[in-house]
Amino acid sequence: MSCIRPLLVVAVLLGSVVHFGGVAASGVSAQGSSLARSDRASTISSVPAEVVVVLAKEEPGKIDPQLKDMTALRRPPFNSFRSMKVLSRPKLKLVPGKDALVSLPNGRKMKLTLLRVMPDGRYKVKVAINRPDKSDYLPLLQVVASAGDPFFVAGQTYQGGTLVVGVIVDPKKTAQ
Repeated sequence: MSCIRPLLVVAVLLGSVVHFGGVAASGVSAQGSSLARSDRASTISSVPAEVVVVLAKEEPGKIDPQLKDMTALRRPPFNSFRSMKVLSRPKLKLVPGKDALVSLPNGRKMKLTLLRVMPDGRYKVKVAINRPDKSDYLPLLQVVASAGDPFFVAGQTYQGGTLVVGVIVDPKKTAQ
């Protein structure tokens, strides 16, 4: 079995905090997931987001040129993939407290929920993927992401490879 298969969920962010099941992976304590008015600008009604669905394989091949600016994909654990092909790049709007659904090519759906716009301008996002042939969602992680910086969820098998799903919240802004 491939050494990448045990990778169920990976989030790679520069300067971001990743929460798994209420525990902060970076050592920062987890925060509640309820929306708080003081944590978001009153003028924010929605935030643009882009999802990048990639089929990654360990066999030698090509890296899709659309991925050249995503440096996180060239670092561990993603650098073990020798070929990557962008399957889709859906764009959506994240509305605080409302779910946005993205269909994955393996038949599952990924649910993104903007929990908060933090006082420093970063975004707290919850990610979940439904079980095969079920309508319920398995909670995966909560991420505090900087505008324009992608984070990744990986581990779903598809066509002899692994789906790597990148999420870029507010892609028009450049992270500082």
